[in-house]
Amino acid sequence: MRIVLLTSFLMAACTVGEVGTSNNTTTDGGNPEPDPAHLHITGGTSNKGLNCIVAGCHLNNNLGPGAPGYQFAGTVYKTGTTNPYPGAVIRIKSGTNIQTTYAHADGNFHFQAGTLQGTFNANTNVSGCPTITSMGGALVGGGGGGAGANSCNLCHAQTGGTTTPIQL
Repeated sequence: MRIVLLTSFLMAACTVGEVGTSNNTTTDGGNPEPDPAHLHITGGTSNKGLNCIVAGCHLNNNLGPGAPGYQFAGTVYKTGTTNPYPGAVIRIKSGTNIQTTYAHADGNFHFQAGTLQGTFNANTNVSGCPTITSMGGALVGGGGGGAGANSCNLCHAQTGGTTTPIQL
């Protein structure tokens, strides 16, 4: 009986299968399909793994043609590979404010510019039930280009970053 209760508790705590709607801000009741990869006008690819919060792309104060501003963005990979982890759940928690988004089919995720206001410290994690991987240090916002823009792929890069890619 204890095993059944423990298993039930663990299953209830999971968020796998909760996949974002086309704006990646809410769950849709368990649809197992992540949003399709966003293909860019220039190059026709999803640019997975690249720093997309730069001038002429998703930098809030210097956007590319038709591009929205991002406050945070990155790519989630399956552990030990360069394969994307579609549907991964990404959370940012600053005080009582918890923001959630979901990785697209190509593993890319983003939080719209202005999601968290002002200067702040936050904790963040990525999950694909039952695995949860937390960022080792605090996420700091408010000092980047635009409204606190920070590209996760700048530090978490396949090559040239200060730490390993985000893996789950």
